Amino acid sequence: MASWLPPLIPGNRAGAYAGRALLNTVTMIGYQHPRRSLVRRVDEPGAVRGEWVSGPARPGQRVLYYLHGSGYIGCSPATHRGLVAQLTSRTGRPAFVLRYRRGPEHRFPAAHQDAVAGFLWLLDQGFDPSDIVVAGDSAGGHLAVALCGELRRRGIGQPAGLVLMSPLIDPTYDVAAEYESVSRDPFIRVGIARRLTGLYTVGADTTDPRLDVRRDVGADLPPMLIQAGGREILRADAEQYAAALRIAGGTCDLQIWRGQMHVFQLCYRILPEAREALDRIQQFITDLDASASRPKRASTG
Repeated sequence: MASWLPPLIPGNRAGAYAGRALLNTVTMIGYQHPRRSLVRRVDEPGAVRGEWVSGPARPGQRVLYYLHGSGYIGCSPATHRGLVAQLTSRTGRPAFVLRYRRGPEHRFPAAHQDAVAGFLWLLDQGFDPSDIVVAGDSAGGHLAVALCGELRRRGIGQPAGLVLMSPLIDPTYDVAAEYESVSRDPFIRVGIARRLTGLYTVGADTTDPRLDVRRDVGADLPPMLIQAGGREILRADAEQYAAALRIAGGTCDLQIWRGQMHVFQLCYRILPEAREALDRIQQFITDLDASASRPKRASTG
């Protein structure tokens, strides 16, 4: 089956714009017009831009903080608005969707800085880390995991949980390349993915823990739900990261969806599997909320 993204897209600015247009078109499959309000903050360093879906929320409410894919060069809050609206309607949580800086106009660590700034902005608005579930797909999943590592290094509380859909874990794509040798992804090839993401990571130290997020596994990270398609190259990323996290004492529910491609949840209108996956996300967040609401037992020591 041919890749949806042409393998000859060049790894330059023109290629990024072509890839961006194709990614935007694909993700618009899930587009709809939920109630939303824009949030812009440009009056101080670390400007935060994005939009609330089914919001804005009030301090004390439980919220979602959504970090979109794709590849650090494409998509936006608009392309993921339909998917996010599905999550807000299922969970009852308003969502703040970050508009972060992308390549090739901006390079690492611009998007990573924006992801941290967005989380800190939510805290400044009066939300507690335990009020926030962070969700992300593809490169947004990578940003979500990197965010947790950065919060740890800064001594800031972790979010209540992470929902990762087809997360990018290894931005060098070495893990994906090994998997591609035995399974062909119907959406994208490693070569084009590596070239496009490289427009953001070019010149960066690949051992930086914000890029090599496998360095930050640990029992202190929040509970995670990871979903990946059975036919995608990033399945290997999801499996490797989940295994490393569990060995380190972390909590992770890994779900591999047979026959599905990259971020298949965007196709909730046409795929029953996508709707079922969103139901499983709903249950994960419902369980987190129930656990947080359960009174703690007093010590009997």
